[in-house]
Amino acid sequence: MIFDCHTHWGDCFQKRDGHDPTRWLEMFDGHGVTHAVVLPFAGLLDGGKIRVDNDDVLAVCSKSGGRMIPFCTVNSWFADEAITEFERCLASGFRGIKFHPWLQGQPVNSAGMDAICERAGAAGVPVIFHDGTPPYSLPSQMALLARRHPRTQFILGHCGLLEHWREAAEALNAAENLWGCLCGPHAAGVAHLVEHCDRTRLLWGSDTGFNFADAIGYRLELLDAVGIDDALSRAILVENPTRLLKIEESRR
Repeated sequence: MIFDCHTHWGDCFQKRDGHDPTRWLEMFDGHGVTHAVVLPFAGLLDGGKIRVDNDDVLAVCSKSGGRMIPFCTVNSWFADEAITEFERCLASGFRGIKFHPWLQGQPVNSAGMDAICERAGAAGVPVIFHDGTPPYSLPSQMALLARRHPRTQFILGHCGLLEHWREAAEALNAAENLWGCLCGPHAAGVAHLVEHCDRTRLLWGSDTGFNFADAIGYRLELLDAVGIDDALSRAILVENPTRLLKIEESRR
């Protein structure tokens, strides 16, 4: 069992496959990946496409036999509409919410974002952020948000990417409800995060879905390059994500 905690149902897959996940799942099968958190794509680029994109994500995930775990997005600038859409998504079976503050132009220090994060905490679903891109998407900003909402679980979607992984490590150590997805740093960055952060809050992701390129093998090879042992590998790839996403609980 391997959980990929950062993928997108991108425009290329929507145009080619509609809501059929067959070829998507075959790609993951080739690497032994059994489950994937599936994030929106078009809704991150265009606020007018949020509802349709959320519906597309849910439709394809519903045909995956539980292997694809849907996350939605909303526009925090319009708080009332955002909460309404979030409530609709929660009622439909979404398991979390995604923000790309830099791309969406949604700062994390707003009343609308606070309201959505509080609702996520009440619903028991995590909030994943793109991070590693100034000025809206730095790991330290997510840490401050996490400290303001201690009952909500937050995820650094990229652990700082290629330049801000040291800051990501500091952010993870500053907020106990902040998790880090190893989906962006190079091998030295991954090694630093594994060495200096709480290993029970580390996840793994490939960022697959923007195009047809296969990033899964490369991201898995980074873990091998760092030389983590079997116990830590199992924690990052299986135990931590199942605990965060309450997969084991939902199957009882």
